[in-house]
Amino acid sequence: MNNKYKEMYRQKLMSADEAVKLIPDHSIVLTNVAVGHPVALVNALVRRQDEIQDVELFYVVDLYDTDIKNIHPESGLKVDLGYPIIHRRDIQEGKFYYTPVRFGDAARIFRERKVATTMHLVAPMDEHGYFCMGLGADYGLAAMRLADRVLVQVSSTVPRSHGENFVHISQVDAIVEAEQELFKLPEIPPNENEKIIGQYCAEFVPDGATIQLGIGGIPNAAATALINKKDLGVHSEMACDTMHYLWEQGVITNRKKTLLPDRSVVTFALGSQKLYDWINENRGIEFRGVEWVNDPYIIGLNDNMISINGALEVDLTGQVCSESIGHLQYTHPGGQLDFVNGAYRSKGGRSIIAFESLANTPEGPVSRITWQLKPGAIVTTPRHDVDCVITEYGVARLKGQSIRERAKRLIAIAHPDFRDELTFHARKLHLL
Repeated sequence: MNNKYKEMYRQKLMSADEAVKLIPDHSIVLTNVAVGHPVALVNALVRRQDEIQDVELFYVVDLYDTDIKNIHPESGLKVDLGYPIIHRRDIQEGKFYYTPVRFGDAARIFRERKVATTMHLVAPMDEHGYFCMGLGADYGLAAMRLADRVLVQVSSTVPRSHGENFVHISQVDAIVEAEQELFKLPEIPPNENEKIIGQYCAEFVPDGATIQLGIGGIPNAAATALINKKDLGVHSEMACDTMHYLWEQGVITNRKKTLLPDRSVVTFALGSQKLYDWINENRGIEFRGVEWVNDPYIIGLNDNMISINGALEVDLTGQVCSESIGHLQYTHPGGQLDFVNGAYRSKGGRSIIAFESLANTPEGPVSRITWQLKPGAIVTTPRHDVDCVITEYGVARLKGQSIRERAKRLIAIAHPDFRDELTFHARKLHLL
């Protein structure tokens, strides 16, 4: 290793408690998405909560059980949590903040809000002085370029990936060495309904298509249903285990992609240790910033772009709610609308909203296809952008259809126990 970089490393190496003292009052601190969240630095920042004033910590997807659970109401540290999982109730009860933003717009938002400090989980420095952010370029890369100070937590567990996800030691203000066990997403096997939905989804995927998949039973089922396809490509905000599985089976080759052929393009990764090992030093996987990966224009440059996403509920006009249960924030819009619009721009592209027809609640089963969204529900994808909706009862193609035709098609794929009720309300509302 270059002696110059070794000396710079030595000068910038410090404890996590020392590093977070570089963060000024009245400022915004940002960390990477999901697995790239630097736990040692975050916990050190929480330990300073009574010493600081008006510091806001922003990040998306709370996978790690960090000390932010110990923040008290009078603290000088506030949390803006983009995709709540562990701390969903804290968002709903107002303990933590929430900023609505499309994933693809995040980097621009941070430019406007002026992020002062970024904190990143990185792989060890290479001989040329570069740290790799491993499992996420996401918005962290863009924010880092704008920030006044950059703090990194170095862990040997972080895979060394390829793409635009590197930071040079000359850009770093503090280095903290702290090993971190990476979060592993448990495998979610599809149920019988999800397997049926996966088959319907697969019918829209021609050989040579480029796909975007998320996580959960339906994407897993779709991956299984794609096993006989040939030369699929990947352009997706997230790398997941379904992609690794299809690559192992020879289904994903990226040979037919019209944009960046021979490479799977993603902005972050979340899955098993097998996925992380596959990503390590794999030149066939390229990480890029979310402002590029999720740009609908860029997405649309892939011919036959097929986007598959989920929803919590859809009303009879086609409005899709994927992030709240009534007024209670449940998830985040993510890149759903980015990829819905990007697939529409694509030559031969289709976007799919797929979900089981019923949701099990404490009050009993409810239809996910509803005559109206719950009061306060957030529209994630507007009805005029929705292309295809799929349940275990079939496919409703909505793009370009009248309200009357949309209602008919959605009722036809709703659970049979709710079709009469939906028809009654549709007629009452003059939708039929």
